[in-house]
Amino acid sequence: MFKNEILANENRRKIYAVIEENPGVHLRELQRVLSMPLTTLEYHLGYMVRKKIVFGETDAQYKRYYAKPLDREDKKVLSALRQRKLREIVFIVLVNGKVRYQFLAEHLKLPHSTLSLYLKYLVDKTILAREKIGYENMYTVQDEDRVAKVLVAYKTSFVDKLVDKALNTWMETYFSEKQETEGN
Repeated sequence: MFKNEILANENRRKIYAVIEENPGVHLRELQRVLSMPLTTLEYHLGYMVRKKIVFGETDAQYKRYYAKPLDREDKKVLSALRQRKLREIVFIVLVNGKVRYQFLAEHLKLPHSTLSLYLKYLVDKTILAREKIGYENMYTVQDEDRVAKVLVAYKTSFVDKLVDKALNTWMETYFSEKQETEGN
């Protein structure tokens, strides 16, 4: 069967459209957006995965879906950025360059145990790097170019103003610094 024939079904067409607009979207989010019964959604997703129209991947506790295959590292970044608090942490670190643990705790107003869990996850996924200086932990984004590339490519699939604001600020700073170094 060809892609057009498979997507002739209205439910599959709707599912595919949401996945295409929001790569890395997870099952429950698809269900909320589409207001579709979970069993119906799972049936159509299973069919489209078998026919290789969409690609499914299990990431910790989430099953995420993509309309086209992504680079493994991009998936890792996109998966983390799909979660609002993790996205906030990455943006704060991205905009500030290097951030102390205490700064994040004060800014995000999260319990220390929760913040530590989020930071450990981001460090384990090699999105953030942790450097211990004395008694303090400092965090930086490991691959700024990759994170920026994923943010720019999938910006429209993040539905919050924080993305636009942080991305614009970071891009202005990043590209002005890059021009200064290339000019010298």
